[in-house]
Amino acid sequence: MAVFAHITDLHLRPPGILTLGRIDTDRFVARAIDAVIARHEEVDAVIVSGDIADIGEDDAYARALMLLSRFSVPVFVVPGNHDRTARLREAFIAFPGHAEPPVTDKACHSAVVAGVRLVLLDTSVDGIDTGEHHGELGPAQLAWLDELLADGLPAMIAMHHPPFGSGIGFMDGITLKDADAFAAVVARHPNVRRIACGHVHRVIVGEVGGVTAMAIPGVAHQVELTLDLEAPARLVMEPPAYGLHLIDGPSAVSHVGYVDDFGPAALFSVLKDEAEPEQ
Repeated sequence: MAVFAHITDLHLRPPGILTLGRIDTDRFVARAIDAVIARHEEVDAVIVSGDIADIGEDDAYARALMLLSRFSVPVFVVPGNHDRTARLREAFIAFPGHAEPPVTDKACHSAVVAGVRLVLLDTSVDGIDTGEHHGELGPAQLAWLDELLADGLPAMIAMHHPPFGSGIGFMDGITLKDADAFAAVVARHPNVRRIACGHVHRVIVGEVGGVTAMAIPGVAHQVELTLDLEAPARLVMEPPAYGLHLIDGPSAVSHVGYVDDFGPAALFSVLKDEAEPEQ
């Protein structure tokens, strides 16, 4: 069985600068990493599914590198719509997959972890300066994915933009543009067990090409849950979280864990005895 920890949407600024002028993302990211390390020694690898930086600054990537290097297992990083691909690749050149990308101008890569084919896709379009925040895989990356999945190994795909609609209007306006083409590739390969993503800063589950696809919350701020398609983009300080994906042959199970400490676990038997003492 392969166990993947999954964090997303770090939105780091250079040390000492608050994201959006009010969110200490540096502290949030450090706490999330501490929580995963302390609670889950069984993890085989860590997935970081984009928006490492908030506006793509070199110092933000340098800080992300320092923080993510605390993991003792391989860390797989892909960019999101808030990242600059070239700067991210340069910062993480010693991390898996970034030295020799298989698709020109895309930071995609793959590895076999505990018998599972992990595929990291790059959905970013480097649109920070132009205000373009949608995602796109492109024909070359889709062809690479199609060929890669043909090996038949149990596979997990990670990416930033969800390849499905969320029902949150302002997020679906910056969704993955070639989601249908991606779904067609996935549908051709029954060995794909799970698709994991970020971007929407919430737990959202969909289905793509017959495969369960799951977005997880960010490690800091979240996106407001509203099904009003005309609602403006708003964030909420709901609890930060991380994902755990367990791939075991034909089966896949995903969990969401919360970073915050809500106190120690209590034995049900003890609670029951205290609530219903014997007469």
